[in-house]
Amino acid sequence: MVLSDIMQRFVDQRPVAVMVRAVLERQFSDAFFDSVFDDVAQRQYTRDLALSTCAKVMAQVTLGQAASVHAAFVHERQQVPASIGALYEKLQHVETPVCEELVERSTQGLTEIVRLLSQRDEPVPGFRLRIVDGNVLAASEHRLAELRGSAIAAMPGKCLVVYDYATDLISGLVACEDGDASERRLMPQLLPKLRTGDLVMADRNFCTAVLLQTLLQRGVEFLVRHHAGLLLIPVGPAQARGRCRTGKVFEQQVRLKCGLKCRAITIVRDQPLQDGGREVVLLTRLSAEQASAQHLAELYLQRWTIEEAFRQLTQYLCCEVRTLGYPKAALFAFTLAVLAYNTLTCVKAALKTNQRQDPEHWSTFYMAWEVKASFDGMMVAVPEEEWQPFATMSPQAFATFLRRVAGQIDPARYAKHKRAPSKSTTRKRAKSRHVSTAKLLQGRKKKHKRAAVPTP
Repeated sequence: MVLSDIMQRFVDQRPVAVMVRAVLERQFSDAFFDSVFDDVAQRQYTRDLALSTCAKVMAQVTLGQAASVHAAFVHERQQVPASIGALYEKLQHVETPVCEELVERSTQGLTEIVRLLSQRDEPVPGFRLRIVDGNVLAASEHRLAELRGSAIAAMPGKCLVVYDYATDLISGLVACEDGDASERRLMPQLLPKLRTGDLVMADRNFCTAVLLQTLLQRGVEFLVRHHAGLLLIPVGPAQARGRCRTGKVFEQQVRLKCGLKCRAITIVRDQPLQDGGREVVLLTRLSAEQASAQHLAELYLQRWTIEEAFRQLTQYLCCEVRTLGYPKAALFAFTLAVLAYNTLTCVKAALKTNQRQDPEHWSTFYMAWEVKASFDGMMVAVPEEEWQPFATMSPQAFATFLRRVAGQIDPARYAKHKRAPSKSTTRKRAKSRHVSTAKLLQGRKKKHKRAAVPTP
């Protein structure tokens, strides 16, 4: 691919921004958003304002180019064929299945590119490790009439996220408007997104006999932390299995009341947990030949990888727009942040192929900062026609382009700067109150219905 002089100048001086923009040409194309909307949306329809236009406006907020939706609207006023009120109306009615399908379809295309560039080996041969966790969106501002004058925190929604260990991509999403919803309640919606041969790793909130049995029926293995509410019946004596990074490891065969037999891997920690306990019990159906107890104990420590993904979504990408009080709008903003996170992951995969530096030393902060600082100027300087070929490139050709640009990068420019460990302090935690925004809106509808009924 022959680049113009202006494009080449950006490649030389702002390579990460160029790679991100090239990936976004595939991720955030109008055809992609509008096709998903046409296939999935049930109640919402397109008149003048398409979902792709809303995505372009919201992407500016997600990527940190605009402080609010209104500021992004003013910036893109000529390209938005509707008023700011119509834009907000469209955003607050984006259906949650549309958000979920956007993540799933975009990941399918990026997965092939990441695999062509660089991916980690699966920790358990023969299984695809999928880390599952929930994320509660931060409290929104009190802009809704039901929240004004109240001091309680308004929770605009909750998401259940699937993280693919080998590719570092967020490959699945379950969006829920009820911020108070239990993660267990959302799990049935996630099951269709899992496939035979997956290995699900999750915390104790997902440790129920019904869920474990359902996973096995679908051909999905699990590595789940034991919940105290699930009774374990020992079948044999506990045996020592060496040590992991956090403590001693023991293994024991156990049986659940439903008859399901599992391996219980107990980690006796050197340092106590926050609640003062020292034991962490993991349940799995994997045999000792497939994975040793010590290996699974070490592997469970990788569950915090998804917490790091949530942190980057919050700090480096604006996944939580506090001015969006309506749940559907807040969940759509989170969805676009997930797409942006996967975009940066694709760029980091390209960096791994041509750099000798440890991938863990690459700073997502500096990458996101470069994108925020130079993106707008690059869009003005480089015509839209020069970006369009990236949308139709084959995965092989696109991976080659990313690899070539990554080969010109100085690793020191995007290196992490390690800080000294922070001192641990004991803090008193006050009991916080919160409320689900979706429940408040349901109350509004019921109130309107009662008011609409004529009195005899």
